[in-house]
Amino acid sequence: MGGLTDILIIDDDKDLVQAMQIILERHNYGVRVAYNGKEGYDKIEAKPPDLVILDVMMATDTEGFDLAYKLKQLPEYRNIPIVMATSFPRTMAEQGPERFQHILGESWPVSHFIEKPIDPEELLSVIGKILSECKTE
Repeated sequence: MGGLTDILIIDDDKDLVQAMQIILERHNYGVRVAYNGKEGYDKIEAKPPDLVILDVMMATDTEGFDLAYKLKQLPEYRNIPIVMATSFPRTMAEQGPERFQHILGESWPVSHFIEKPIDPEELLSVIGKILSECKTE
């Protein structure tokens, strides 16, 4: 793999995207951004990234999951690791798990969850770990 590791951030929170982009670029990752699932999918089709950081709740409560499942069902994208950025555990605690049972009953299409607000050290640690595991496979 030549050049920088290519990370695609898909999140509708522009401030959060900018913060993650600054952190990642400072650590020599190449970063592309998309602000919704469709735009993210279009960018993945144009050039599959090495890793995706994906928000769960964008236009809909499950937009991120919907995209993650779609990617896992396509052979050409199935192996792209996905880190889900979410306030999901908090949302689940507030709204009750039964609201999310249809998601929880299925196998998770993601490599790792990272909780918002995002801790820069955790973000870098998770990404480093996932990318090193990908290289050894």
